[in-house]
Formats: sequence, C-alpha cells, structure tokens
Amino acid sequence: MTHVAALQPNHVPGLVVPQPPWPPAQPPSNMLLKEWKYEMRREAQEILPGLYLGPFQASTNMAKLRSMGITHIICLRDSVEARLIFPRFPTEFKYLTMDVADSGTQNIISIFPQCRAFLDEAMNIGGAVLVHDNSGIATAPSIVIGYLMYLFGWEFETALQFVQSKRYCVSTASFENQLREYAPIAAAQRGYQQLQQQQQQNGGSNSLRPNAVPPRKRSWDGEGDTPGGQRLRFGADDEADVDMQ
Repeated sequence: MTHVAALQPNHVPGLVVPQPPWPPAQPPSNMLLKEWKYEMRREAQEILPGLYLGPFQASTNMAKLRSMGITHIICLRDSVEARLIFPRFPTEFKYLTMDVADSGTQNIISIFPQCRAFLDEAMNIGGAVLVHDNSGIATAPSIVIGYLMYLFGWEFETALQFVQSKRYCVSTASFENQLREYAPIAAAQRGYQQLQQQQQQNGGSNSLRPNAVPPRKRSWDGEGDTPGGQRLRFGADDEADVDMQ
C-alpha cells in the first residue's frame, strides 16, 4: 500500500510535500491527446519546482535551458553512448555526468547519494536541475523517483505515479525491483540525517547517542601490548619480562 509521509523535506528550504490527488498516471482516453502528446517526450517536464526530467534532446537547446532557469544538469548515458551524449554547454551549466546502463544488472541505488547531493546543491541555492538520459524514459526517471522517495518518504508506487503524472512516457521496468527495495534504505538514511541535524542543533557529540556508554578497557590476551600500554617480552627461561618503554 502506498502512502505519503507527513514529513517536511527540511534540507530543501521552501519545498512542500505534494499531496494527492494529482493527475492520474493513466490519463482518461478522451484526455490523452489534450494532456499528453507523443512529441512531448522530446521535451523536459517540470516534476517539482526547480526539478526537470527529460531526454538528451532537451539539453541541447541553450535558449530553452535559460528560459527554464536551469543551472545544473545531470547527464546520464550508457558508456557506449558517450560520443553522442555529453555535456553540450560545460561553461554555462554545472554538470554531473555518469555512465549508467539501462539494465537490471546496473546497481542504480549506489549512485543515488551522489545524485541527491547534486540535486540538493542546486535547489538549496534557488537553482534548477535538468535530469536527462538518452530518451528520458527509464534511467533518468529512476534517479528522480529515488530522489522523491528519499525527500518525501514515499514508496516506489507513489513516486512512480507522481512522476508519470508529469511525464507520461516514463517506464522504469529495468530498475523496478531496486526501487522497491530502496524504500527502507531511504527511510534509514533520512532518519540518520535527522539525527545528525539534531546533533548539530544540540551542539554535542553525545546527542546522536544520548545513552552512550564509555568503551571498556580490553583485557590482555597474552599477546602484544597490555591494556596499560606495556609491551611484554620473554627471555630464554620463558619468564615474562616487562618492557616499560
């Protein structure tokens, strides 16, 4: 069962958790041409204020990027696509370029932290980010879905439906199992971040573990240094001789 956690994303100032109902992922048949046209898959759609998702084609129009307020771009491509898909305006925008295969064998969860840090950096300064791959259908949407799951505490289905309500052509079949498994990981990471924030607010290292117990001194096991730092050596008669150095 999907749900929306009643949590405010405190590391992105001013960002409010979207609340359902939102436009359905599957538009009614009589609205399909009005709400979504095939040509729209060649464009980028705004998923959240300051967060856009689209194909590589959307990253090649400088004037359009400027009009969208883009400051950061996440460029995702398979390694074999590197000659065709690359940062087109490296002096105009800040890029994060990653080789990511659209395959179930690709560990996409492992790149979430780096992508999330890049997204947070842009949004925290009031910038805007375009996340794109070749087609904007699978890999780039998976990064955005993972970000929403972390940001809002959403399950995979909720994040997928929300993204599809903005960009109808999204299909994350290659990464679906990983995205489902990511929900508890994101919850744990979010909880740890909140503990760290509490620690910083309290100004003490013990606030992270309020009932922390001082470490116990280890007992000597007959080898190496003793707990007091004395080194033992044995003479020919096998009697212990204490070296106080």
